[in-house]
Amino acid sequence: MIRRIIFTLCVVLLVVAYAGPNIMYNCVRYELTRFVHYHDSAVKKEALQKYIAFVETGGTPEHPIAPGLFAEAGTFMLEEGDVPGAIKFYQMESDAWPEARPMLSVLISNLEARVDE
Repeated sequence: MIRRIIFTLCVVLLVVAYAGPNIMYNCVRYELTRFVHYHDSAVKKEALQKYIAFVETGGTPEHPIAPGLFAEAGTFMLEEGDVPGAIKFYQMESDAWPEARPMLSVLISNLEARVDE
């Protein structure tokens, strides 16, 4: 009886050990970069460059860039005054996540009108 309980316990432990975190999206350094962007202006430029470089990779088919990260990169670019860069990232978000298209298409057209002025 005790052998059966120990065996069952070992099987359960093995199953739990192999059921590690299932990462659905690639969000590397997202929280840290966001914190630095808003709270530590001394390294803001460097953190922004690293974040933009990360987002431009587009992730992998197994771990795509999470929803909203392209748009946030666009917002960071817009805050820096780079309207064409912001449009680029908003378009990337729209292409990656079709459910965001209605909102982003309005935002993109407003920004394009600003560039044409």
